[in-house]
Amino acid sequence: MHLKRPQPALLALLASGDTPIYPCHVSPRDMRQHPIGTGPFKFVEYKPNQNIKLARNPDYWKPGRPYLDGVEYTIIPNRSTAILAFIAGKFDMTFPYEVTIPLLRDIQTQSPQAICEVGMASESIGVLVNRTGGAVRQCGAAARDGAGPSIEILIDILGQGEGEIGGALMPPPQGVWGMPPEMVQTLPGYGETCRRTARRPGPSCRSSATAPTSVSRSRSRPATSPSTAIPAAILIDQLKEIYIDGELETIETANWVP
Repeated sequence: MHLKRPQPALLALLASGDTPIYPCHVSPRDMRQHPIGTGPFKFVEYKPNQNIKLARNPDYWKPGRPYLDGVEYTIIPNRSTAILAFIAGKFDMTFPYEVTIPLLRDIQTQSPQAICEVGMASESIGVLVNRTGGAVRQCGAAARDGAGPSIEILIDILGQGEGEIGGALMPPPQGVWGMPPEMVQTLPGYGETCRRTARRPGPSCRSSATAPTSVSRSRSRPATSPSTAIPAAILIDQLKEIYIDGELETIETANWVP
């Protein structure tokens, strides 16, 4: 591999699912309909809004793997419908990313044979600020060091206490490379010391902002993903505390990323 610039995370990216290896001579359009890769399963069929079928890859690099003959993903846009189907025993597994803590408890009650565990996930909640917006940037600077949105509120509402505050990487013990809690507390915007010394802007600093959330209609996730829409709505409510009037905008995932 010949890189255009240094990338110290190359090994970590290759070891994860974030850097798939695929043939560069196949167009992105063809890859969306018939993907080719080096994974443990081979593509069989994709029916939009119905299912995705995979079969065991006999040429996988590790002998004897995978153990399964195949995997079939059923695409159910509605989260509640997917959960009810799982409880009814129609599926062997469901993705955890759209399951809230209250839903998890419902599953444990209605389907006691199901294995339900709460733990740290690699997904995190972050706020990206377009710093080309002058008014928002100035108010955001005036509200730095914890005077603005509180991550504790997000944890209490979304995870009902089942969550940890970390830096850019997953905090330990689940995260191997994450900062320890005592180090995180010293960062700007974290810890009680930062909150006590924070400067809160006044009404004269009122501005407006748009908080977009990605919407996916082509994958096995709900049309409006709660994992992004709900935090965005909470963020808008929190921004009012520092005189920023937010507006929620939903954008297709394929368009949101670019």
